[in-house]
Amino acid sequence: MARQIKQTPILKGDDAVNFIAKMEKHKKASPKEIEEMNAGFERIQKMLTFKF
Repeated sequence: MARQIKQTPILKGDDAVNFIAKMEKHKKASPKEIEEMNAGFERIQKMLTFKF
């Protein structure tokens, strides 16, 4: 039987400020990076063959 998932704690004070600062520094992937990831995904998908 699976364990119950605990609730995520609420961030307060300095923890909340640090979290927000880190999230603002996080950059999104560029279109080139996304294209490279998708190409890798497609290459892996072609390699996977499942026979049932």
